[in-house]
Amino acid sequence: MAPLSSNDILRLLERLNDELEAASVRGVVHLAGGAVMCLAFHARDSTRDVDATFEPSVAVLEAAHRVAARENVPEHWLNDAVKTYLSDHGEFDELLERSHLRVFSANAKYMLAMKSMAMRVGEGYQDEADIRYLLRHLGIETVENALHMIGKYYPLEAFPKRALAALEEILSGSRG
Repeated sequence: MAPLSSNDILRLLERLNDELEAASVRGVVHLAGGAVMCLAFHARDSTRDVDATFEPSVAVLEAAHRVAARENVPEHWLNDAVKTYLSDHGEFDELLERSHLRVFSANAKYMLAMKSMAMRVGEGYQDEADIRYLLRHLGIETVENALHMIGKYYPLEAFPKRALAALEEILSGSRG
């Protein structure tokens, strides 16, 4: 799949609103992941897909599939794979509102927690760059402060050891 720019994502969300309007459905989308890094923080130019949760889930997903067919993008441009990493304490800010679609994005603190929990490394993954951006954006300079923030969203005993090691490396490298 070709990367989706901020403009691409906004266009697809507008088309999603059109599809929901045609179906007389009001939808709500909660964005996470790369789409938030593009749209809310302007921290990067593109993302591979739009990770989100949405309600009503079946109606929004069906509308997204119709958008995909019309806009010649993969069927799963909008997907809910991120639900594995959602916290019961997640915080979202309103990003846009249209006639039949409200879109919210995870706030910076919650994004840092999610990105840290999901930390993927290797070619094609931007989690480390996103985490570095969010740490700077939030003014976090120590592992203790980062863990304190992450602990507001997830139990720290569930924090993966590989993610802790990566966070320690990022923060020790960003000081010098």
